[in-house]
Order: sequence, then C-alpha cells, then structure tokens
Amino acid sequence: MATRNSEIIIDAKLAAAFNAAPKTKQKKALSAFRQALQESEPGRLEVSRLSRKESALFLKINKTLPEDRQQRYQELRQKREDETLTAKEHAELLEFVEELQQIWIERLQAINDLAKLRKVSPREMMRQLGVDPEKYG
Repeated sequence: MATRNSEIIIDAKLAAAFNAAPKTKQKKALSAFRQALQESEPGRLEVSRLSRKESALFLKINKTLPEDRQQRYQELRQKREDETLTAKEHAELLEFVEELQQIWIERLQAINDLAKLRKVSPREMMRQLGVDPEKYG
C-alpha cells in the first residue's frame, strides 16, 4: 500500500487547544481524524477548511478547564460527596462552578452562532456535534 504525504494547515489557536486537551481527548480526536481520512475516497480528497469564525466557534465549543484545574475540581467534588469539604474548599468549589457555568454559556452561544452560520437549527447543530441537548435543559 502506497503512503501519501499531505500537509494539513491548522489554525494556531486550534492547535493550542488540542495540545492543552487531556491525552485521552487528543487520542479520540486523532482516531476520529484518521477514520475520516480512511473513509474518504482515494483521489477525491477534498480540502475542507473552516473559516476563522468557525474555528473560533469550535474553540469555544470545545473549551474545558485545563487538566490540572479539572483534577482539582474533581477532588473538591469528591470531598463534597464525602462531606469532608472545608469552608475554604467550599468557596473554591463555588468559584469552579461559576467558571464552568460561564464555559457552558459560551459553549451554547457558540453552538447557536455556528448553527446560524451553517443555516441549521441549534438542535440540529447539537445533533451534528454529538452534544446531548438534555444536558442543557
């Protein structure tokens, strides 16, 4: 089987977001990317580029807490469940909750904006992205 070499240009912010993602998410993304390339018809590989606006929206949609902060948040949630949370840790947990709420608000707005850009309903955009609308109320 012949190997083809290709160059793929990725927006710097998207690359930074990928590099900041946990290794498990990186592996899943690479796996999905490889599968998409394998499913494409040889010789008919079309270059698909996201506009800067779409790239920016996808960065917002995929934004998460950095891995170290996500780990701290999980530790605090566990302490809350174990009922061993101090008052200071409770205040820290509430700050995390506010930050996560802001991320979810920005994510939903980005999904809505992307849906408008692609001329589909927000629910259809969520379906296309594999986002469960039930989690959003």
